[in-house]
Amino acid sequence: MPYITEAYYNETFHGEPVYTADFPSLLARAEEVIEEMTMYRLTLPSFNEMPESMQERIKNAICAQIEYLDANGGSEMDNGTGLQSAGLGKFSYTQASGADGSAQQPIYAPRAMRILAPTGLLYRGGGAY
Repeated sequence: MPYITEAYYNETFHGEPVYTADFPSLLARAEEVIEEMTMYRLTLPSFNEMPESMQERIKNAICAQIEYLDANGGSEMDNGTGLQSAGLGKFSYTQASGADGSAQQPIYAPRAMRILAPTGLLYRGGGAY
């Protein structure tokens, strides 16, 4: 059972439009990424035991991750291959390298991380947060 429905994404979160055919795969990948982001402190059974306010943050983080995945290549975004270059007529685009020389875009949606920050689910331990 998923954390959210397409209706929640569209009617409550008011996310950027996503094709209905793409939604199931984006949802599955977004849930997987959010669970990974929380170091698997988040699971469906643990979610059901959380306060409603925390559940809402998690749902919104999943929606933000769906938007991010859809805007950046879909559910296959983290398959290890980034866009190297593209061209159409006079227009051309080459993906810029990151600070570490990598051209790969981060998989975690910055907005999802901001939404989850107050929950404590992102805390890695070992000092002050």
